[in-house]
Amino acid sequence: MNANEIAFGIEFETTLPNRDTTPIGPYHNGWQVPWLPTGWKAERDSSISTLAPGRKGCEFVSPKLRGYDGLKQVEEAIDAINARGARVNASCGLHYLQ
Repeated sequence: MNANEIAFGIEFETTLPNRDTTPIGPYHNGWQVPWLPTGWKAERDSSISTLAPGRKGCEFVSPKLRGYDGLKQVEEAIDAINARGARVNASCGLHYLQ
C-alpha cells in the first residue's frame, strides 16, 4: 500500500486563552478556523476541563487528510494552534480517525 492512499483525520483537544477570538462551534458541528487550511474546524467538547481561570476548551478537528501532505498539514496546524496559546491538560486527548 502506498502511504498517499491512506486517509485519516485527527482531533486535538486543547484549552485556549479566553482572549482568543477563534470561532468555536457546537459539538460535532464545528466552525471553520479562519487561520487554518480549509476544512479545519473548532468545536466545543464538554469533556475538556479548563482547570485554570482565563481559559476555554476547544477541540480542533481536521478534514479528511492523506499521506505525507496530510501529515505535513497536521504539523503546520499544531504549530499554528500552539502559536495561539493553546495548552493541554489531563482532560485533553487526541483522536485519530481512519
